Amino acid sequence: MKVLITYISMSGRNEKIANHLADYLGDKAEIDLEQMVDTDAYSIPEYDAVIVVTYTYGDGQVPDEAQDFYEDLLDVDLEKTKFAVLGSSSKTHIHYGRAVDYFTMQLNSANGDQVADSVKINEDPDADDWKRVESLGDYVIKSVK
Repeated sequence: MKVLITYISMSGRNEKIANHLADYLGDKAEIDLEQMVDTDAYSIPEYDAVIVVTYTYGDGQVPDEAQDFYEDLLDVDLEKTKFAVLGSSSKTHIHYGRAVDYFTMQLNSANGDQVADSVKINEDPDADDWKRVESLGDYVIKSVK
């Protein structure tokens, strides 16, 4: 089984989350870990599952560096590829974690199969957040077995 974890990170939080998830799932699946700016959305159907890790920018937007990937998803048929979305944000922002919601909607619109509830993490992950991240990963793995 082959899983893509693609992430975008400004502060390093989401890179840390993506790396943790890749390490956690590494003995359960073949993991490709890529920065979103290097990810070709058209290659996603080649995977059994994709996990998107994003932050929310400014007034709730998808990060600028993720726009090409995000927009390309409009033209991709994910052919029921399993997916999950997570990311860090700050509860002090009125649009807390909105990019997580946008990616979830976009992947659903692209005919993906959401297999775990989206996870939003307030700033730096704590012990409970790491459990939620790992649980998301477990759901993804169980969905493709």
